[in-house]
Formats: sequence, structure tokens, C-alpha cells
Amino acid sequence: MKPRITEAQWLAAKELNDLDLYRSAWRQHRRWRLFGVACCRRAMTLARDPRFDILAEGAERFADGGVTWNEMKAARRVLAAVRRELGDEFGPDEAKHNILSALDCASAKNPLDALSAAQHGQFAFAAVSRPKFEAARRKEEQKQLTLARDIFGNSFRPVAFDSCWRTADVRGLARAIYEDRAFDRLPVLADALMDAGCAEEPLIDHWRGRGPHVRGCWVLDLALGNTAV
Repeated sequence: MKPRITEAQWLAAKELNDLDLYRSAWRQHRRWRLFGVACCRRAMTLARDPRFDILAEGAERFADGGVTWNEMKAARRVLAAVRRELGDEFGPDEAKHNILSALDCASAKNPLDALSAAQHGQFAFAAVSRPKFEAARRKEEQKQLTLARDIFGNSFRPVAFDSCWRTADVRGLARAIYEDRAFDRLPVLADALMDAGCAEEPLIDHWRGRGPHVRGCWVLDLALGNTAV
């Protein structure tokens, strides 16, 4: 589907809905899930729990086909277990409840549900910022917009990736960065890409930019030769 917005509107978007992802990226289910997990990971900084990390990792592997739905479903049992441990949904544990809801969406069987993880992530930040609830929610949505742009890229300016740039060094660095979530090494990968003969500024500039970068980064996917979106 073609987006209903212009590139100028996409670049100026202040809300996630303004990116029109349901039209511009309507078949990119893997990226939707990885975006949902990226939003979860931001919210998870508010309340550390190793079980959250295990579920987030599982959802990413599910997105990449590394685990089956039955395996994911088994991992999701922790959602109910943690919720039983928590107190009032609108008390001191409100942010944790929101994180659980976000993880529930990101790890759900239907990839469309993953986009809802963003809203629950916003609510988690808002919950710890009362009475400035709405201001905190809007601030987190701005952070999520940068994640969405990192994952989905600018559909108005597609960039071709020459397979000859995908050298052993480029593939090895890209795989290590993806697996380790070592996105601080992306400038090194940019250098390797240039050594391979790439002079495409949008690719190089994206890796040398401030980010943030997450699993599903559109340029990293190109380097990996990942055609699954």
C-alpha cells in the first residue's frame, strides 16, 4: 500500500500514527515485532527483572524465526506469574504492569499486536512521572519515533545495496553487532562498508549518526542480507 502522507509529513511526524506504518509498512511484520520489543526494552529500564529480559529476547528470536510459537507460548507463562506477584495495577507497581502489557503485545502470536507495545511503554514512563503523566508519555513517544525510523527507514527514499559490498568482513561485523546488540560498533561497520566500495551516503551516515539503533535497523538488515521484514 502507498502511504497517505508525504515525505515532509513523515519527517515532521510528532506521533507514531503520523508515520502511517499500517500503510507504508503493512507487510513488515518482523519489523513491527522488533519495534515493539525495542519499546519494551526502553520501558524495562524502569523496573529490572531478569524474566523481562528473557521474554524480550524470546520475542526477538520469535521475530527472526529462531523459536516456534509453541516455544514462545511457553515463555509467555511468565507474564501471568509476574502479574500475580504484583500489587495494585494503579499503585506503586503501575509501571511494571505497563511493562508486562507491553511485553504481552510484543510477544503475541499476531504481529499486528506488537505495535501496541509502544503505547504501554509510554504509559510506563508516564506512570513514574506523575503528576506530569501526559508530558512524560509524549516525551517517550518522541523516543519511540526515532526507534521506528531506525527500523522502518524512509520508504520515500529506498536505497539499493550492492551484494558485492557484503564482504566477509561486513557480514561478520554485522552479525556480531546484531547478536550482541553492540550498536556502538556501527561506525566500524560503516568503515568496512566503505572499504568494500560503498559510497552511498544514506547508508554510511545512518551508521555514523547518533542513533539510537536496535535490532531490525534497516541498514543493518541490508548488510546482513536479511530479506525478511
